[in-house]
Amino acid sequence: MKAISYQELMKYFKQKNIEIVNKKCHDAQSGWTGMNRYVRDRNGFLNENGEYTDEPSWGTIDLSLNGYCFSESSVFTKLKVIQEFYEIDKVKTFEDFRNYIDTSNRMQRE
Repeated sequence: MKAISYQELMKYFKQKNIEIVNKKCHDAQSGWTGMNRYVRDRNGFLNENGEYTDEPSWGTIDLSLNGYCFSESSVFTKLKVIQEFYEIDKVKTFEDFRNYIDTSNRMQRE
């Protein structure tokens, strides 16, 4: 995992109008109390499937992963998901799609 520049992260959030919505959570079985840290912009909550919702739900991007694991590692993991969310949002035409496919790092080694 490479180090995160938190100043750059905050600039990225500001550029995308991202805000973090904190919501307490509690696991009745274990008795643990935590805090979900959901990601939203002015269009709604960002979901891992590339769609928006009005309220957080299963699949909403959560910087804490599940309410109990907020750490540098969880932020790094979800930052990649957030960046991919906005890449998907930019794909409107076949040419956009082709460019995304051609420039992605998902090339199989020959």
